[in-house]
Amino acid sequence: MRKFRTLLGATLAGACALAVVPGTASAAPAVTPQAMAELADTTGAYYPVSPARLMDTRSGLGAPKAKIGPGGKVDLQVTGRGGVPTSGVGAVVLNVTIAGPTADSFVTAYPAGEARPDASSVNFAKGWLGSNNVTVKIGSGGKVSVYNRNGYTDVVVDVVGFYAKDNTMVNRNGGQYEWYPPSRVFDTRTEPEGKPAAGTTLEYALEFEDAGQHAHIKSFVLNLTAVAPASSGFLTAWSGAGSRPVSSTVNYGAGVNVPNLAFVQTTPCLATDGWCTPGAPKFKIYTHAAAHVLVDFVGVVDDGYSEYGLRFKPMSPTRIVDSRTNLGISGALGAGAIRSVTPPGGMLTETTEVLAMNLTAVKPTNNTVLTVWQDDPEYPKPSTSNLNPYANQVVSNAVPAVIYPYDAFNVHNHSGSTHVVADVVGTFYALNPPAASALAAKPTKAQVTGSSHR
Repeated sequence: MRKFRTLLGATLAGACALAVVPGTASAAPAVTPQAMAELADTTGAYYPVSPARLMDTRSGLGAPKAKIGPGGKVDLQVTGRGGVPTSGVGAVVLNVTIAGPTADSFVTAYPAGEARPDASSVNFAKGWLGSNNVTVKIGSGGKVSVYNRNGYTDVVVDVVGFYAKDNTMVNRNGGQYEWYPPSRVFDTRTEPEGKPAAGTTLEYALEFEDAGQHAHIKSFVLNLTAVAPASSGFLTAWSGAGSRPVSSTVNYGAGVNVPNLAFVQTTPCLATDGWCTPGAPKFKIYTHAAAHVLVDFVGVVDDGYSEYGLRFKPMSPTRIVDSRTNLGISGALGAGAIRSVTPPGGMLTETTEVLAMNLTAVKPTNNTVLTVWQDDPEYPKPSTSNLNPYANQVVSNAVPAVIYPYDAFNVHNHSGSTHVVADVVGTFYALNPPAASALAAKPTKAQVTGSSHR
């Protein structure tokens, strides 16, 4: 696959937003694809959809109108709703939000009809409000099961995309995931406009060194972080087309730094925009409360254009790291510690490059930052973050962990000490691996610049 893709020259951008608010199922207008290339084989291809609410236990949408109790489970119908087809779907990408839990607990999303795995999708404390990006293999009847461990909690589920199970998908306009080394491309803390006020919409664009890529990008894969919010609220990220959808991407409490992985659809910049290069892919982020916003870029979903694009193979959640039991990592990570993790060989193939993973920090002794990147001396630790836990918190975030080329990834802890847990929900692999000569010819660096507008 590609070697190093350095992201350079990011500047500030304007925005748009979305929230976790009670309401009926709603989807933003469909985004017109920038390119309509058809895939010869749709197996493992990604299909973004405009964010649509599938479940809200507060209103009774998709589930009984009641909090999920201790040991309780909801079998949520996913296929045939929110833009997800009735057949041919292997996995869905969901944003799962927890609201008003009465006890410390965790929620696990897994294929309906299968035994509940020893894994978690969202970890939370009593009274917590937050969300996590969760990829789930489709179970029997086109459903996924949502299980709550302790206490009572409301759960909100929004769908943002799905993966094709095989080559039977009628829609041939799916995309492939292409990873990039993590890089921070936008940070409002460094911008002269200061902290975005409540209700601000930010608009961002990324321009690739090879402008020919622009027309082929369907979505960006981003880690979004809300920093120092003035009050509880949410971020909503979307393509910017149409009105803001009735869903949220990041939910945060006052003063708490909260990240979430997001697949964000894009639309092309127009000549009339005046702040970005025409044709460059752009998107919007809205913040409900005053908060700084960080944007870390980790990949794109294209239309099948790139020979380095990857497909997805889902699996039932499988725990590969639990430092509490010395699984994968022996003991807690101390301040500044870097641990390398080699996943079990049985979950990999010769063309596996990325693990779709849920990373959990367990009761750190200090407020800290966890960062994940590939274990390769050619790639230094990036100036990005995957988790921003505070002391004694148990919290999770989805991470696309690159293991190319040595089948291993690194985890770094910034401050204090913390235990770490990692659950794998699938792998990204090359359906048609490039020839060795093509890999050797791949540039080691590709410049990407950012622009912004408020």
